[in-house]
Amino acid sequence: MKPIWRDIAVFIDASPEGEILAGHAVRLAAQHQAHLVAVYGLSRHDEGARMPGYIRGRAAISSLIEREKAEETRKVVRAGQRFAELTAGSGITSEFRIVWRDDMGDEKVLRALHCDLAIAAHPRLAGLPTSWSAERILIDSGLPVLMIPQGWQGDTIGQKIVIAWNRSREARRVVSDAMPFIEAAQSTTILTVDAGRDPDYYGDDPGSHLRQHLARHDVSAEVTNVSSAGLSVAETILQQTSQAGADLLVVGAYSRPRASEILFGGTTRSLIGEARIPMLMSG
Repeated sequence: MKPIWRDIAVFIDASPEGEILAGHAVRLAAQHQAHLVAVYGLSRHDEGARMPGYIRGRAAISSLIEREKAEETRKVVRAGQRFAELTAGSGITSEFRIVWRDDMGDEKVLRALHCDLAIAAHPRLAGLPTSWSAERILIDSGLPVLMIPQGWQGDTIGQKIVIAWNRSREARRVVSDAMPFIEAAQSTTILTVDAGRDPDYYGDDPGSHLRQHLARHDVSAEVTNVSSAGLSVAETILQQTSQAGADLLVVGAYSRPRASEILFGGTTRSLIGEARIPMLMSG
């Protein structure tokens, strides 16, 4: 049985960038015949947080709050209408879900999300809660996250795939999560960086075991082993991805806990900050 996504969630706002992201999500959901959930986050206290300090008097404050509520309502309605227009005729089932963050808190909201794949813009869309960045969605939801750069105008996502492979647990996990993409792709490249420096770890033929594994899924993958040659690992990965003309980078998100925070590894952090094509991450 081929791996499939049945439920996809996309985090949007009412901005043009949010509409572009929703369009990418609709096309992916149609391609994979998945149900699509658009998640729009609201806080009942947002209007008070935006209130300027020079407003005085109960009537003036109440008036401002009402105007803020009306504007927020217009944004929600506009985003919902545009999402409905985008999904109309796409052949998918969908829903527009307004999440009241005050009821549970951001972390619990994300952990309560039941889907196979989350899609988020990077950097975070301005209209979303500050804690709903792609990184936080990845950490708090436990889901694989497709990070799409704001302004990405590519016609396809996942036709030409590069897998950043280092044999880690995170890399193995993301390959498994990416199988619906990988099995549908036109080409897949397994990329290792500086594998020759550690033959005991990578073996005599780095990437060959993963290539054999993918072949059993009827995926014909190429293996590219390169040296960083003075560049960082992240720079090398991005350079190779660009040269391959890839429209998706599949990479494990190395992270480690420290107190209540999660610290991404240096390569992961650099890739998140510098990638100009969609990236699928899980950890």
